[in-house]
Amino acid sequence: MARERGLYQRKDSPYWWIDVVLPDGRRVCQSTRLQDRDAATEFLIRLKADAYDAQQKPLQPDRSWKEAVLRYVGELDNPSRLVSSRDHLRQLDPFLCELMLNEISMESLQPFIRHRKDVEGVTNATVNRALEIVRRILHLARDEWGWLERFPRIRMLSEPRRRVRFLSRQEADALLEALSAHLRPVVSFGLATGCRMGEILDLEWHRVDFDRRVAWLDHGTTKNGEGRGIPLNNDAILALRAVEGDHGRWCFTYQGKRMERVGSGWKRALRRAGITAFRFHDLRHTWASWHVTNGTSLQELMELGGWKSYEMVLRYAHLAPDHLSHAAARIERTWKIVEQNSTKTLR
Repeated sequence: MARERGLYQRKDSPYWWIDVVLPDGRRVCQSTRLQDRDAATEFLIRLKADAYDAQQKPLQPDRSWKEAVLRYVGELDNPSRLVSSRDHLRQLDPFLCELMLNEISMESLQPFIRHRKDVEGVTNATVNRALEIVRRILHLARDEWGWLERFPRIRMLSEPRRRVRFLSRQEADALLEALSAHLRPVVSFGLATGCRMGEILDLEWHRVDFDRRVAWLDHGTTKNGEGRGIPLNNDAILALRAVEGDHGRWCFTYQGKRMERVGSGWKRALRRAGITAFRFHDLRHTWASWHVTNGTSLQELMELGGWKSYEMVLRYAHLAPDHLSHAAARIERTWKIVEQNSTKTLR
């Protein structure tokens, strides 16, 4: 006896099953994994509708990696991100330039990964920055451009947890003393505000209000693309006053032009100050660490620094264990001996 077509039940299964020919010609025989008949019927209707919609859609031409890169670069409006993205895209080009988007996977990326690690000796973290751009382009191609229906998972390589590197006040003073005149205000502003390099060098005078003691980072000028306000403390005000009038548009300049990077002058100053294993971005870690050790809460720090998730500021939590002292005291016993310097011990 022929098996019933459509929706049916089997004696050896509690679920409803389907056996149908879809509008696109495919025959589907499978369990719905549903025990309720109405839910299984809805599943079958949706399956047929999806197949019908897919059949009505015109076939999209396959798009190449080159096309996607050109569109991605053309739509970037963050100057600092554009510079870093171009560097990674140049490294990727020899390995992906001949591929279509639907051919990109972890397997096709393996030659790039092996070359960067084994031949050029870069770290997993450096490779991951390039893989993040690949993943971002594929997401845009699928979710916004309509160039892809799906793509395989692009998996990041394992990275060791970085120790948060920050300067003491004495080290910061030594670094400022070692810097050349055009870099000292830049670094002072970074230590005072926690802004990233690109956010500092992109700052324009029309976004600074000395009276209200605030500066604004416009949309597209921050790492996450969202604008935010920057409260200006006395150190930040002094850094800006030091360069006021040097240029009509940009706050931080060198030889009459907007600075794009801090360059070799930064490295020379580090050597003169005797500071090792320190990047410009570590000024942001220094700023955050100083805040936490001086009583700023993690919630306040998250808002000041423009982090989107609380997890991003938890790396600084160990610097201020004082905020847990009240919680620790909740389960202590009450003792008659309360002298701070008591030498009595428990036996």
